[in-house]
Amino acid sequence: MMTINTKLPVGRPREFDLDEAVRRAMQIFWDRGFHDASLPDLLAGMQLSKGSFYKAFGDKKSVFLRALEFYTDDGVRNVQEVLRSAPSPKAAIRNALVRYADLSSGKKGVRGCFGVLTAAEMLPGDPDIAEVIKRLFSRLQALFAATIAKGQAAGEIANRSDPEVIAHFIVSHAQGMRVLGKVGSRRDEMLKDADLLMEMLF
Repeated sequence: MMTINTKLPVGRPREFDLDEAVRRAMQIFWDRGFHDASLPDLLAGMQLSKGSFYKAFGDKKSVFLRALEFYTDDGVRNVQEVLRSAPSPKAAIRNALVRYADLSSGKKGVRGCFGVLTAAEMLPGDPDIAEVIKRLFSRLQALFAATIAKGQAAGEIANRSDPEVIAHFIVSHAQGMRVLGKVGSRRDEMLKDADLLMEMLF
């Protein structure tokens, strides 16, 4: 865990957790977006002085990129864990779709996916952020493709299409669920969609 030492006006050293500060910033950006998150908002939420903020991060976009990286890394790690949650690749994929239904309904659904919200706000105009979002979807696709290939090799998944193509379809559906969640789609509706998707693909 990284720490940064800064100095208070009286000259006493102050230590803060850099990662924790970025995660606090992530919550602010998630709720308000990049453009509407003001510096005072960030300083208050991160519990930093202006001097400490600029010394540690340089500028607002640098904090945003770090926050987005944290979010995408967490998201990929969570999907990986779910895809390893069952010995059956087919069951693991359904577990992942159920998780997306949970994230896409209720209060979590209305809040939305930080990655999707960022893409809607910042792309295609910002190549740095575009690279992070592109990498997120590529990593998710790779995880699903590996699980599908494992199922095909075991004879559990009869669909012999390219695992990358199937995985791309699943990721596209999952991200669509996150968008529908913003308008209050119900969990039971999304679970029915997930079951239909499983029937169509496998």
